[in-house]
Amino acid sequence: MATALVIGSVLGGTGVAHAGTAEIPKGFLLTERAAAAGPVMEDEEWWKISNSLSRQLELNPCDTKGKPRDGRVAMRTITYSSSAPSGSSEQLVLYRNTESAQAAFRKLRADLTRCPKQATTKRSTSSRFGYVGKPLRVGDEALSVAGYSYKKGKREGEAAEMGVVARRGTALILYTDAGNGLRESKKIVGQAKKMAKKVCDLPGVCG
Repeated sequence: MATALVIGSVLGGTGVAHAGTAEIPKGFLLTERAAAAGPVMEDEEWWKISNSLSRQLELNPCDTKGKPRDGRVAMRTITYSSSAPSGSSEQLVLYRNTESAQAAFRKLRADLTRCPKQATTKRSTSSRFGYVGKPLRVGDEALSVAGYSYKKGKREGEAAEMGVVARRGTALILYTDAGNGLRESKKIVGQAKKMAKKVCDLPGVCG
């Protein structure tokens, strides 16, 4: 999309995560206890916990497919969806070194402007979905991301998707929310700040 992405980052951290030892302890993620407990309302809420290294990042503007080969050594993804409809996710990715984590962050940052989502119907070729990113003071570098619908180059309504991506040392931290509007923005920023501190409890992540 034509909308410019505003970037700000503070680089730092030289920690190295070793492929043979890096792991994410059970119960480490902020939403993991709720996810493990299961839905409050059966058939209306769904939680999923995955440790798969082959998943794409929860913020995936280019709808990239295939198995990522970006130096990750441990990963946990927790997704929540409801019949509202709405959804959210929490994702922590550990990389073999700081350089790999920095590269993953840079790629995602570039994808946000490079790959707007196109309209799903042939009749609506003038409509599309795109992202705007703003810098955050979280961890070593971070972005707050909002996804909007655009028609003939003009933004329509409030953000349909919200996200935060932050890097702390060798870790990439992602939180997303869809269907709940801007009111969830402060919540996911707060979650990212909390996790950016917590990941330093893991060996090798923050140096």
